[in-house]
Amino acid sequence: MRLLFVIPSITNYFTFLEQLAKELSERGHEVHLATSRRHIARIESYRRPVFGTIHHIDFPRALSPLKHIRAARDLRKLVDRTKPDIVNIHFSAALFTTMIGKDSSWPPTTGTIHGLGSPLITGWRKFLVSLAEKWSAERVDKVYVLTTDDKEYLKKHAKKADVNVPNSFGIGCELDRFDPRNVSEDTRRLTKAKLDIREDDFVYVLIGRQTHFKGFDKVVEAFVEVRKTLPRSKLILLGEKDLIHPSSLNPKFNPDLTSEGGILRVGWQEQVQDYLAIADLNIFPSEREGLPVNLMESLAMGVPVITVNSRGCKEVVRSGIDGVVLEKNTTEHLAAEMIRLQKDREALKRLSENAFRDRNRFDRTHFIEDQFRIYEELTGKNI
Repeated sequence: MRLLFVIPSITNYFTFLEQLAKELSERGHEVHLATSRRHIARIESYRRPVFGTIHHIDFPRALSPLKHIRAARDLRKLVDRTKPDIVNIHFSAALFTTMIGKDSSWPPTTGTIHGLGSPLITGWRKFLVSLAEKWSAERVDKVYVLTTDDKEYLKKHAKKADVNVPNSFGIGCELDRFDPRNVSEDTRRLTKAKLDIREDDFVYVLIGRQTHFKGFDKVVEAFVEVRKTLPRSKLILLGEKDLIHPSSLNPKFNPDLTSEGGILRVGWQEQVQDYLAIADLNIFPSEREGLPVNLMESLAMGVPVITVNSRGCKEVVRSGIDGVVLEKNTTEHLAAEMIRLQKDREALKRLSENAFRDRNRFDRTHFIEDQFRIYEELTGKNI
């Protein structure tokens, strides 16, 4: 079988598609990848070979009609040239672009939207994004969303679309990699030494692009308040600034973004598990997610999460069981909960034990098996 994956950036391949492409290649299937070779942020890692053939296409990340049309034209030529048995698209922007290029000669196509944009934005952008998502969902043969909230919303607004939710827990995570038992004591010691973290330090971590909608500004501001009460606190920032989304951090906090202020900026790192292995709490008050993989990775490592009652986050984190889901997304509520759990180590320990105990629900092999089932149903060919 010949498969064409369509994703906006090569970053997406390394963060969730690599295992699926590897499994397909090892089974003798031909894998093609239509994507931009550019990463979504300043990333120096991910230098290993790709399972499949990369075809560079410059996917726009914003409302740029001419860029969408150019990318759609390139995709149409690619489909005509490679003649795939199935086209598998991820993310709403890439789905919109691909559907512009799709014609009646194409093979079965599926699209996975990792979090609808239109339910969470307002103003004129809401109208345009809603129109694009509806139109794309109705043109693709099958569209998948990651949560029941998104399924209900899309079915209501795109009545002709075949809307589905995967049988798996989103795209899951790599359990072998995100297993605290597989991170050696030497690795933990060296990571702490590199960051000048002492044994009596309490370590928070924020993983992801440094944008307002992911809560970057709230986490930094809350941490500054926490450190006034608990000075042995550290915050690891894993990620980089986004090129198109602002951080909204008040400039007065810029002096705190230093190791002297307890904030450790390590950039985008591939070995995220090494940093989670030395973390006590993951702080992620994001307002716009699908099913956030970084939270699955954190819980699989036994690191509890403080998040907010937003789509995706509330599905991954079970409040009072393996983390805390805040009803109010404010700096004050975030700081108060960070302080409470740092002080109440018994409660923190219970959350950690519960997270690790139930980690198998996030196994990415469930996602891979579900994708195989979908491909077989649509093509009539065995994987």
